[in-house]
Amino acid sequence: MSEQNQALSNQILVFTLDDFSYGIPIFSVVKVFHAVEIRPLPKAPLVITGVINVKGQIIPVVNIRKILGLKKSKIELYNRLILVTTGKRIVALLVDTVNGLVKLDMNQQADSKQPMPYAELMNGVIKVDQGLIFIYNIDKFLCTDDEYKLEQALKLETHEQ
Repeated sequence: MSEQNQALSNQILVFTLDDFSYGIPIFSVVKVFHAVEIRPLPKAPLVITGVINVKGQIIPVVNIRKILGLKKSKIELYNRLILVTTGKRIVALLVDTVNGLVKLDMNQQADSKQPMPYAELMNGVIKVDQGLIFIYNIDKFLCTDDEYKLEQALKLETHEQ
């Protein structure tokens, strides 16, 4: 791994949902922009809110709130969409706010004796002055069955256009 890629792998993009901070590895992030209207996607799995059009490309929006067991909220002007690349596709995550980049330091790693909710989706937890940041692995947001259903729904969507 080059020095630049090594530096990138040690950074996370921090965002909020409700009053909690979350992070995703910066190398997964494609783009961050203001929330736009999300169109429903019939026959999509429950973890998909709908789709957006980004420069002619239909991008599914993952319902990260549903995945993490958070209450539903309406889209506000301050919300952001984070385009991320998973192992299979580009998806968008609707988040409350984006707080910026944090460089990871091994001394920040939180050591928890308690089982963490949704631990199977996590890469880890770090401690910062403001509290904890839960770092997620986006490749694990869509299970195989959801991935298949999404693929079928997207085929129907593009066929109908």
